[in-house]
Amino acid sequence: MPSLSTHVLDASRGGPRPDVRVEVRDHADACVGRGVTDGRGRVEDLAAALAPGRYRIVWRLGGSFVDEVSATVDLLEERHYHVPALATDGSVVVYLGA
Repeated sequence: MPSLSTHVLDASRGGPRPDVRVEVRDHADACVGRGVTDGRGRVEDLAAALAPGRYRIVWRLGGSFVDEVSATVDLLEERHYHVPALATDGSVVVYLGA
């Protein structure tokens, strides 16, 4: 079963961004995982055991311009997916990490 983790890096300050609420939603928009980034900007066990499929990850950044961002991802392989967000006050980049 696929599993999922994330972290948020604050590119403008050069370090992790703690206290970001993160949710994982399935195709029916039901919440199937949630967490808050820790002092290292990480949510290690955001969703431990998911059925293969399409999910939406929502980061509630609380920024002055970009308050919330989401990414729709296909988790189709039996593996762990790490999906970080690199944020500034005015932009966010989401990518598949290692």
